[in-house]
Amino acid sequence: MTKGHPPDGPSTAFLPAWRVERAEDSPLHHTQAGRFAVPLSLMRGTQRVEDLALILTADQMEALYEEIGTILHLRGPAGLPPAAEAVS
Repeated sequence: MTKGHPPDGPSTAFLPAWRVERAEDSPLHHTQAGRFAVPLSLMRGTQRVEDLALILTADQMEALYEEIGTILHLRGPAGLPPAAEAVS
């Protein structure tokens, strides 16, 4: 193989993207150790590949809560980004 030629085998250009989504059918809960578990689903295109959880300590959960609150506050009550200032 020379530089500039793709390797032999199937192209990955047509594979669906990987995503991690919040699992809709599972509520937040505490682990046996008292940490917070955020249920997630690993997706490949529209197919659910694996269910997993993001495990956070109380401090990590508070920091995430603050970051989400900041983002929501910046987006405004309608969930839209703030309007750009008018140029005169």
